[in-house]
Amino acid sequence: MLMISSRKVRLNRLLHKRESYIVLLTIGLWALISTVNSNFALPSYLLELFGFNSVYFICGLGILPLMIKGDFDLSVGGIITSVSMMLAVFSLSFPMPYYILIILGAVIGMAFGLFNGYMIGKFRVPSVVVTLAMMNIHYGFAGYIYRKSHLSSKMTEAYTIGDYGLLGMSIENLLILLMVAMTYYLLHYSALGRRAYAFGGNHSLAKRKGYNHHKTTLKLHGFSGMAAGLSAAIYLMTFNQASVDAYSGIAFELIIIVVIGGLNILGGYGSVLGTVFAAVFIVMLKSGMVFARIPVFWHDMLIGLIIILIISYDMYKGRIRLYRLAKKGKG
Repeated sequence: MLMISSRKVRLNRLLHKRESYIVLLTIGLWALISTVNSNFALPSYLLELFGFNSVYFICGLGILPLMIKGDFDLSVGGIITSVSMMLAVFSLSFPMPYYILIILGAVIGMAFGLFNGYMIGKFRVPSVVVTLAMMNIHYGFAGYIYRKSHLSSKMTEAYTIGDYGLLGMSIENLLILLMVAMTYYLLHYSALGRRAYAFGGNHSLAKRKGYNHHKTTLKLHGFSGMAAGLSAAIYLMTFNQASVDAYSGIAFELIIIVVIGGLNILGGYGSVLGTVFAAVFIVMLKSGMVFARIPVFWHDMLIGLIIILIISYDMYKGRIRLYRLAKKGKG
């Protein structure tokens, strides 16, 4: 009897987690789309779909610790664009193995992210202002390289992304798993993760405890930039050419993914599992609407409506929780 009771308590706690509803919604959406298109029931098809949309997973996990702290990175799309341009020029001039390309992309992306963090932490400029400005700088820089190097008429033709993988998994999916492991470790087992939660939960208390805000901001933006650099390398390996507007506006989609994945928009709470399932939800929703032959101009409207409903439900749950605590005399 006690065992059954304890299981009910654990289940109740699980269902009350902020990310629980997106997990259930994702499973429901998968089941619904599978009835329309049987391919969705095949693990191989889903892995291919997730790999092709790996940027949502990699960069969503990249900005998660940053948003838990209470900062934003709107320059993600710009970093992906400028890093992919640089990698395209390097690969045309100095052909390199794919793993060197990935490492180089991650290093360059991290450098750009560290610069963002330095500007924000050192001069105490809001992250939205700095990263929005850097987004435009990156797009301008990428456009300059694109025209100067005549990349529109050049294809690297050096990479066939389907040839790279391990244990039957593609390189994109392996990098998604790597980002899941790295983000989980950062948030749950590292001092940097503890500082991110501390600053997101109570900034003044975190400073009184002696946590260094500048170093925390610097490292978290570096992590976000590294994720963008990885995505740039994957993009170049997939299409063998760079584009100046491939990921314009993706920063806002990533914020949406992290928020519907259970993040507290004011900081202090976020979930790796919720972010992964939110990315799965968005990717499957977009693909499912194509299979349902819903006109393209309806896609963003429907996604926006679903996001409003999910966030409104989350806010409603939060108010109910506060009401119950107040009724018990706890607040």
